[in-house]
Amino acid sequence: MIAGLEYLIGWPAMAFSRARDILRVEFAPAGVPASLRLVRAAGPDDWLPVDTLREVRLTHKVVEPYQGDHKPAVSTLALELVLRGDRERLAPLPFGGDPQRLADALEALLGPAAVVVELHTERSTRERPQPNSGWTSGGSASANSGGG
Repeated sequence: MIAGLEYLIGWPAMAFSRARDILRVEFAPAGVPASLRLVRAAGPDDWLPVDTLREVRLTHKVVEPYQGDHKPAVSTLALELVLRGDRERLAPLPFGGDPQRLADALEALLGPAAVVVELHTERSTRERPQPNSGWTSGGSASANSGGG
């Protein structure tokens, strides 16, 4: 009964939070935008004047392999928009491009509207997997099982 109630309450809350997720940002007209809108999973927001946008923050995270690791580096890019009185974030996504080139393109596009574009790059090294602990199972760990 409780699980059913949690489902009935939790599902709409989760669906609403997913509906607010930003999929992309659109600028219009092309070249020298006067407007922007956020396109969410639930559909596009209303168009806003581009001067509503104060700052664009790009966070590029690179996780490098440790010595001897054969897995490639993993790169993600997160985008934060600082709007007048509000902040919006796009979840980090896999990114295989040049973040500086993207930042430069955004500066060229949004510079006339005095929008600040910042790029932060964070690098780290993937942690080595820990060897298995010395504990090994050798019997039953179930309660009242007799220890078998």
